[in-house]
Amino acid sequence: MEAKLEKGYQMEELLRRYFIRSGYYTVRGVPFVYQGFEVTDIDVWAYDRPSPFSRQRIIVDCKNKTTPKVIERIFWTKGLQEVLGVEQAIVATTDKRTEVADFGREHGVVILDGNFLTKLEKTSENFADRLTEEQFVDLLATYSPTKDGGDWKGRVKAAKRPFAANLGYNAINGWIEEAHFFAEQMQIVQTHDEVACRILFLLLSFTAVAFDFVLKDLAFSEAAARFTNVNEGLRHGSPGVTNTSQVLRLAMGLIEHYVPENRNLAVKVRERLTKDLDNLSTKMLAEYVCKSGVVQELFNIAKELEAGAYKKQFVAPHALSPATKSYLAVFVDFWGMDRTKILKGFVGRQTEPSSEQNSPAIKPSDSVTHSEVPAPAEPLPTAKEETPAAAQTNEQKHLPGME
Repeated sequence: MEAKLEKGYQMEELLRRYFIRSGYYTVRGVPFVYQGFEVTDIDVWAYDRPSPFSRQRIIVDCKNKTTPKVIERIFWTKGLQEVLGVEQAIVATTDKRTEVADFGREHGVVILDGNFLTKLEKTSENFADRLTEEQFVDLLATYSPTKDGGDWKGRVKAAKRPFAANLGYNAINGWIEEAHFFAEQMQIVQTHDEVACRILFLLLSFTAVAFDFVLKDLAFSEAAARFTNVNEGLRHGSPGVTNTSQVLRLAMGLIEHYVPENRNLAVKVRERLTKDLDNLSTKMLAEYVCKSGVVQELFNIAKELEAGAYKKQFVAPHALSPATKSYLAVFVDFWGMDRTKILKGFVGRQTEPSSEQNSPAIKPSDSVTHSEVPAPAEPLPTAKEETPAAAQTNEQKHLPGME
């Protein structure tokens, strides 16, 4: 762990890396915004895919203070869990009192206490080849905000907001748009093309997590039904085609009622909107992510892209694993961009060599050795595929301290 980190950030990074080694996808510093007002932020957000039809989202509140008000944090974190509708809440604290763990257990909040954190810090790997969140943000800040390019650091922070809201198609569509922007910036801002590529990787990892999340409800649907659902989500957002039709009818009704002499305008609006929706090339994306092989790999693809974004030595697109490279390529095609310029734009530079054997998308079972990392009760579950029968038995698996 980098010594220069403040102790609060150091704990967050330590726990984030613990979750990563345990097979989770993680995000640090997720803002929770309500009507434009930033209420709080989630220290660590973690995501797991324990079975084809279940997912686990975890929020972690970290408090590394001499006199932590841990009981208050348990109330706060439990309330935030209820508001966000996530499956698990954790409070990590330097407090070592057994009463704190008992209180948390009684209220469905896992407590990672001071004893656990001390042992974890002693046994944890230092992830020397990975940037901390603070180093990553500093790297983004090397690009000075411009009128055309905007504030890259601010855009990345804002892009994390949906993790504290709804992992639906609205989030996916927003991330696709932002990813397209940074794919273009890779070619426009050549002095910071590697930074733009890292952001592209991160944003596409967000989309992979969200696709994986929405597809859990379609695990046993027919291929045609799955495709229709995803395609309509990409076209109309989370409300779906029904909401689009209702809004269109309302708009046409208002025009006909208040401007009856312009009824032809209402007809033109409907025709133009229908035409524009038909021209959207979302079928390409929907067909791709609905393939059974891709559905099974989305979680691992997300982890590989996230790891590539935070790798200290830059990972070029051509060095990604075949599955992840294919995921990137379909978006490049969707945006109508040149594959060669994106996928092979860094060929010839000294970048991280391709190492599929070390890719999290290739080896999802490479989790932390639980005999080395102590836990109050049972270890963190690792991400793995299960048969429906096994999943029914293990669906309620919990983190340390949840008996």
